[in-house]
Amino acid sequence: MATLKYKLIPQGAAEGRVPINLIFVDKKDVVNAGITYRQACEAIAKNFKEPAAIDIIDMDAITVTSDGIVVDYAVVAFASIDYGMINRDFGFLSVSEQPYSEKLLEEEPHMKQWDAIDAYRGKRLFRGPNFEDRWPRVPHNETQTITGRIANNNTGSEMMNVVDMTEILVPAFGAIEIMKNGEVLIGVAGPEISVGIGMVVFETYGRIFNRSYGAGKTAHNSGLYAKTVKSDYPAIAGRKSTLAAYTIQALECGLIPGKDLGCSPAVLSIAKAIGAPIAFDNIEERAWIELESVGIHRKDLEAPSTPLSKEEVIAHADEIVPGISDGKLFKVADIVKECEAEF
Repeated sequence: MATLKYKLIPQGAAEGRVPINLIFVDKKDVVNAGITYRQACEAIAKNFKEPAAIDIIDMDAITVTSDGIVVDYAVVAFASIDYGMINRDFGFLSVSEQPYSEKLLEEEPHMKQWDAIDAYRGKRLFRGPNFEDRWPRVPHNETQTITGRIANNNTGSEMMNVVDMTEILVPAFGAIEIMKNGEVLIGVAGPEISVGIGMVVFETYGRIFNRSYGAGKTAHNSGLYAKTVKSDYPAIAGRKSTLAAYTIQALECGLIPGKDLGCSPAVLSIAKAIGAPIAFDNIEERAWIELESVGIHRKDLEAPSTPLSKEEVIAHADEIVPGISDGKLFKVADIVKECEAEF
């Protein structure tokens, strides 16, 4: 009998802040086990038997956050498990690889990071499943798996118990820290993150959308209501200093918020702090309504100020970057159980 290693953040972890079971699997362990991604998820389901969301993560690939920041990890498959099983049609999804091409970089300006950043050059890109890989799902605005009580949404970044409607967000920088056994900031997402999730970029088979919206637009398009959509969800995030460092790295590639990057409160706040240009006129009025509802005003962003250095922005990221209320840092080792599934 062989075994597969996985990380479990159990329901109730982090002083009760985690509402459902979350499972993270390193792609390398699946490959070493000689089984498929689906077989790995099925093995975990049979061993674990409780409801849980599963993400299989490739730490040697890249993906993109909702607002267009490229990060050095990728969800390559995800699943929902319950009662020891995975729904045959809707419980599992593989994430499609997006091949490198100059055409892609031309059409999706945020992807210039793929070429410009040495650590990303030559790595494989995974964002969301293409339409063929989603079958039998029909195209809609989310990529999701569901089995029994558990839905795993938006390519493994939002997990929900669909019976009691408890949901948790796992932004990219939180997932990276989980896989690296670092530190995570766990708290309530708050209105700024709720608004920011809707400020997406134009991309083929993104984690959430397929070329439906571009930088400067809002996918929520819900005015003052946008700040409430996900504001009360718990979130497992990385340190704000980490988010700032990755965002500055994208800005240093010449990318402009509102034109190349999504106009999320976090990206705009970091760009303002470091003195990077912002495409104010390309941000639509409906997006400004949502931004202003959480205190991000054009007049403040345009007002003269002394730019901070990269090091200063990172050092003061907790004051600069909005989002996460009642947040507390946890060492991943203190909230994760290292487990094995037999197959």
